Amino acid sequence: MEYTTENIEKMLALTKEGKREFLDNLYEFLNSNRLTALDYQRIKILSTAPICPRCDCEYVTKAGMSDGRQVYKCKKCGYRFRETAKSLVYYSHKYYLLMDYIKCMLEGKSLRACAREVGISLPTSFKWRHKILAAIQGLEGGINFSGITETDELLLQYSEKGRKFKTIEEKEEAMKTVHPNVAVLVMTDREGNLLFKHTGENRVQNSLIKEELKRRVSEKNLICFKPNDEFTQAVLESPIKKVLVRRKTKGLAIYSVNIAEKKITNFLVWMMRFRGVATKYLQNYLMWFVVMNKYLRDKVESDIGRLLNLSSHDRWAWERYFRLIKLKY
Repeated sequence: MEYTTENIEKMLALTKEGKREFLDNLYEFLNSNRLTALDYQRIKILSTAPICPRCDCEYVTKAGMSDGRQVYKCKKCGYRFRETAKSLVYYSHKYYLLMDYIKCMLEGKSLRACAREVGISLPTSFKWRHKILAAIQGLEGGINFSGITETDELLLQYSEKGRKFKTIEEKEEAMKTVHPNVAVLVMTDREGNLLFKHTGENRVQNSLIKEELKRRVSEKNLICFKPNDEFTQAVLESPIKKVLVRRKTKGLAIYSVNIAEKKITNFLVWMMRFRGVATKYLQNYLMWFVVMNKYLRDKVESDIGRLLNLSSHDRWAWERYFRLIKLKY
């Protein structure tokens, strides 16, 4: 199937219900037409104007074909690139196996199990998982809350799982170092919107709470929070309505943080399957949990298309992934 301007316009013109049905059947549709994740990535990118991945300039022109794919040239910096540059499928030589890999991810299989079943190496399995998770990070900016909103914090142990040491002395020094806990801000409402955000060390800071409240809630919201000094100061300085949830009022169904606490418990249980996660990759897993709860339906066949669609939204996914793996402990 060739993706023309007309085909893309038809997809963009679908109603909300039509798009939902299309995503439910996307995996079957791509398989029946012998299309890959690369083909779908091209659809997502071609539905918008091409942008230079080096300088973000929109003044680009067509500059011939390469391996049957369009090449563009930036008028500003002269950089030549194909439409999928820096996207999820960038530098993925076995991109035709990516949907099979997403299926294994959704089935909850380990990195080794995914690699064995799909037919890739363990390092490639690790890269693909974090490319996909890096691609869905951009969805965090669109999370907003309505009605009664609950806030809480989650404290996790610092981890350097997978770190490779150059010398024994470096390893001994790392073992002696005592790290503070990792702080995660948790927000949710009664409509199913959810946010888990790694905010730093020790506790969630007052300034970060105020920033998130300003970005994600309005004066029509009502915030439920525990008697925590940082939360209390941040919420009281905000013009939104607020309810302080104490032990005596914790059992009330309307004004409580029961849903936030339940989400935290579910997250901790879900994380047990990974047997620990390095702190520098923590936000990837936090967003994975959010996407599973908000966008996926716990049906593997339909969720493959949904996760592929969400991963294809970010045209700079590879750049985000590359910055992450270069972070030093």
